Amino acid sequence: MNRFYPYYSSRLDDKKNDMLSWVLLATLAGYLLFVLGTVVFQDLIFRKYSKNAPMFLEYFYLLYPFMFCYSFFAIIENYSWSRHETVMPNFLKELVVRVATNLLVVLYIFKVLSFVQFLWLFNLIWGGILLVLLVYLRRNHLLHLNFRVSFVTKKLFRPMSAYSMSLLLATSFTLLANNIAPLIISSTNGLKNVAYLSIAMYMATLIQVPQRSISAIALPVLAEAWVGKEMDKILEIYRKSSLLQLIAAMYIFLGIWLSIDPFFRLLPPEYTVGKYVFFYLGVSKIIDLGTGVNSQLLSTSRLWRFDLISSMVLVTLSIPLNYLLIRNYGLLGSGYAALLSMFVFNTIRCVFIWKKFGLQPFTFQTLKALVVAIAAYWAIAWLPHMAQPVIDIILRSVFFSVIFILGTLAWRVSDDINSTAATFFKKLGRKK
Repeated sequence: MNRFYPYYSSRLDDKKNDMLSWVLLATLAGYLLFVLGTVVFQDLIFRKYSKNAPMFLEYFYLLYPFMFCYSFFAIIENYSWSRHETVMPNFLKELVVRVATNLLVVLYIFKVLSFVQFLWLFNLIWGGILLVLLVYLRRNHLLHLNFRVSFVTKKLFRPMSAYSMSLLLATSFTLLANNIAPLIISSTNGLKNVAYLSIAMYMATLIQVPQRSISAIALPVLAEAWVGKEMDKILEIYRKSSLLQLIAAMYIFLGIWLSIDPFFRLLPPEYTVGKYVFFYLGVSKIIDLGTGVNSQLLSTSRLWRFDLISSMVLVTLSIPLNYLLIRNYGLLGSGYAALLSMFVFNTIRCVFIWKKFGLQPFTFQTLKALVVAIAAYWAIAWLPHMAQPVIDIILRSVFFSVIFILGTLAWRVSDDINSTAATFFKKLGRKK
């Protein structure tokens, strides 16, 4: 959808645009294949998890409503991006889901909800945001379904089929590589160890929040720029995305790392095993974000097949690395595996883009961003910890944020950030 939507929108009226209709049908077919696959391989799944993760099997049926709501939300989200509507889907996915999930956790802790009710309501969150997004698009006259095959679909059917199959495999490989660690740990060490890993993974996932927003904005613009062969525009997006994502990733990662010890003091002692797992996962996320929108750049270019090839390299590295390193180093091995595989994966992509298109994401501003981040970290790292963990976390976060933000603005690390800040303060002055 992201790659081919510009061809549809430039040749068809909204009401005659049939792309979304066929994408939704393809997604429904994929969902039915998923259901069929779990039925066919049910015995294998139950054998693998019956000993160490029986609770997973007990609530296995909940995968079906979750996968339905999640997959269709992903499609409508991408459609929104193609229509340059990024605020609402990102708000729903990044804020509403997290707030609602935390609320459910609190209600479960205070025994307002049973565990089964918690799981069902978690599923309903995704169904709810899917419905909200559909209503939003409909009210803004952006949602149209047309099941008549257009001349654009007839013309582009073969290239779209080849591209979609490649993208499906690339995405599957990337998802498998990113989620193989909990699968290996749950089948070998049990769900308790997955809980320790999940805390580290959840915190590391926070680092990726800016990447999703920037990717949502960049995808349709890159697709249109490739159609128009606007290489200067593509380079600008590549470098700006790299810089902005690096600044955001360093800010989130170092902000969390400064407060990692008081945070784990709030949890049972056994969870501290996830401390350095988060460190290595976090560094791997910084590498991923710091190399910019290389995945989106490749997937919308004429050399989109390399997206599949590099994803195959990632999964080929990730599976044996996780298996071997988890066996030798336990949970910490999953962090080592993530860092090594992500470094190789992004290095291959960056070198390929540089060789084939003459584009690379780094500038002198990249070095300035790293210097500001490290200086802000060391300015706070020497402070002694306080007895009260919550107050400790708040004070460290506030002091670090002030130094980091002021340093970024004063040294003009990013013109985009400075101009946004100037606009904000100008509006603030007018209100006063």
